[in-house]
Amino acid sequence: MRNISLLSVVLLLSISTVSFAGKKDDKDLVKENQRQIELLKDALEAAQDSLETEVTHRYTLRQNAVEQRESDKQQIDQLRETQEKLAGDLSRIKEECLASEQNISDERKSAKTVMDQWVYEKNSLGDIFKKDADAILEAFPTDREIRREALERVRSDFAAKQDPARAWDDFVKYSCNDISTGMCVSMTGGEVLPDQGPAIRLSLARFGNVFALGADKSGAAYIIRQTGRLGAEKYSVEKVGSPEYATYISDSFHQWLKNGTPVGSIKTEILQNDQSRLLIAGKKESAWTELYHSLKAGGLIMIPLLLLPLWVLYLTFWKGFQIALRGASYKKCHKKTMLLIGKNDFDGALAFVKKQKGVIARVLEICLERKEHGRHVSERAVREQLMLELPVLGRGINTIAVIAGAAPLMGLLGTISGMITLFAAVTHYGTGDPKFLAGGISEALITAKTGLAIAIPALFIHDFIRNSRDRLLAEIEQLSVSAMTHIWPED
Repeated sequence: MRNISLLSVVLLLSISTVSFAGKKDDKDLVKENQRQIELLKDALEAAQDSLETEVTHRYTLRQNAVEQRESDKQQIDQLRETQEKLAGDLSRIKEECLASEQNISDERKSAKTVMDQWVYEKNSLGDIFKKDADAILEAFPTDREIRREALERVRSDFAAKQDPARAWDDFVKYSCNDISTGMCVSMTGGEVLPDQGPAIRLSLARFGNVFALGADKSGAAYIIRQTGRLGAEKYSVEKVGSPEYATYISDSFHQWLKNGTPVGSIKTEILQNDQSRLLIAGKKESAWTELYHSLKAGGLIMIPLLLLPLWVLYLTFWKGFQIALRGASYKKCHKKTMLLIGKNDFDGALAFVKKQKGVIARVLEICLERKEHGRHVSERAVREQLMLELPVLGRGINTIAVIAGAAPLMGLLGTISGMITLFAAVTHYGTGDPKFLAGGISEALITAKTGLAIAIPALFIHDFIRNSRDRLLAEIEQLSVSAMTHIWPED
């Protein structure tokens, strides 16, 4: 465009030059102008060609720019679509990650729940095994070792395989086997430990878990019965002392062993109480034996409870002798001193009381030493001596009162222990067997009765000792006043 403008200016200048040249050689001028015009035309054509080329080039560049812009736009659109797709994929991946995290959290919770459930089942089985192991002490005597070995196998298998379901099935089989054994009437044998003597092996006619009749190799008859207590003392293995009952068992055993099972009528005391023990022994117990069994039924609380009356007796004898001896000693010292004072031998009386012991001797010593100062000066010192004697004479008396108050409380403690035993029996065995209920009630009543039996006499003893102390204090005051009256008759 700039070249075309330049050519146009040159052409205009040429025409102007021709106009102003006048009439100067027209032919040469015309030729020159034509030549310049031709040159200008050539230049103009060249400029036009250049312009067309430039326009074409510019157009091509523009087309290329347009095409490039369209291509860039397409690429941008593709990139935007790709970006949006990637954003969508990223959002989806985030959602999947969150869902996976939630699933992992749920799985962890589920795993924790399963773990807690497993731990609970494991602990529950452990508690069941422990409870059953404790209950083995209350099993039938011939079943204890068998049950202990069977339960130990179940526990060992569970500890090795850690499978609660299988362990529970094994425990159910073990329990069902024990229950079926306890419901059968059979002839069996086993080693038992009698209440007295070493372990022996008996042939037994067993009637479930209720009782059993047995015989040893020598033919001696035994009976296994329930005692009405809990724990290891639930069953008692006793030798039959009654000749008639022992003969019946020995004669019946031959037929029972021949048949393989007990047949016919069975002679036994079905209640299996203390009366049964007397019938089995074949003799009546002494009063001391009955007292022993009665106190034994009270439980461990009877040990400290029975120590209380011994303590009361010790304090009673100690305070009784103390009060009696001091009373006699004080009267003797006062009488001797009064005889010397009656003879106006005050120096001899003072020498005598200084050799004596006790509150009266101290009172007389004070009075004789302060004879010249008058009665009123000595009375305060005398009162101080009497106040010092009061705690000495009262020592131990309040302890008797404390024992009298503590004995019923200890009996109440035994009552609570008996009730706990009672409820434990009800929880363990239900309310169908009154012997277990009676055992707890017996323990409760025996301790309460013993506590009251100790407290009531202790109260009377405390009152007696306290009155004796008060009488002695009154006598000491009377003797002190009598001594001061002899020393200062004019006052």
